[in-house]
Amino acid sequence: MLRRLETALDRDNLAQNIVFLSRAKSPRTHLNPAEATISFVVGFNGSAHSQAALDLALCVAHQTRLVKANPVLVHVVYVVDATRPKAIADADRILWQARCLASEWRGALHAHLRVGSVAGELSQVAQEVEADLLLLGCYTANHRLVNQLAEHTPCSVVGLPR
Repeated sequence: MLRRLETALDRDNLAQNIVFLSRAKSPRTHLNPAEATISFVVGFNGSAHSQAALDLALCVAHQTRLVKANPVLVHVVYVVDATRPKAIADADRILWQARCLASEWRGALHAHLRVGSVAGELSQVAQEVEADLLLLGCYTANHRLVNQLAEHTPCSVVGLPR
């Protein structure tokens, strides 16, 4: 998929710049591989960067649906800082925004609202849904969130290259 995207964008080094953490995917022993759901997790906070990550996730999900018979799900995760009283109202608005951005895709999109640390909650959702990929709006593999995810995330992490 990344090679096709490189060709479409006329970029030779996209695959090397977009993958911030590379993890080998554990085989799913409880399902037939042809029936296993392919899951993408997107860290979303309503920023332009996270919107771009969601756009990329939806593009990758669409391309995956074209070449695979497996069901494809995109999980949008918004993590609330429990110390902010206005955070729940913000979360509802932000997750609604993500659903609106994804409405044209017509695929399966699940919105998750979590309370806690961003890295911990993203890793937990990725583990629960057996994610194939975690997408972030970060521009560098040296971003603080990417470094925090390095210890816990069960899947590869993709960001937005400059």
